[in-house]
Amino acid sequence: MVAEVKRQLAEGCLAIKDGLPFGQGDEREMQYDVTLRDLTGKDIIEAELAAERVVDTRQGPQLVRSPAMISFEMLRRQIARIGRINGPLPMTLLRQLSQSDIERLLLAQRLRNSALVSALSAESGRLDAVSASD
Repeated sequence: MVAEVKRQLAEGCLAIKDGLPFGQGDEREMQYDVTLRDLTGKDIIEAELAAERVVDTRQGPQLVRSPAMISFEMLRRQIARIGRINGPLPMTLLRQLSQSDIERLLLAQRLRNSALVSALSAESGRLDAVSASD
């Protein structure tokens, strides 16, 4: 699956396998083509805030952050579109995706993020090389 998702990301045409329903009754159509977008600072902050919950503990109420929820909150914001469904995807629609489609989207998210980190590292290396020659 990794190689296939990498190939699709490189071609700019990520597709999920099971799809997401759009419409009702006879007009219901499964949507498969996914468009991802880069996250903004606002997206990241909102995802972090949405993943926080107040939990009662022996010491009193504590603010707890869920790493899993942060990942899903960022994913739903990173989805620009699935077929005719515009993003950001509401959590209720994200929950309707099959396990394999969620795994595919999370993999695509990780691959995009690692590609961004690699690009930033390469850029940093070029800047360091230019700075060192001065």
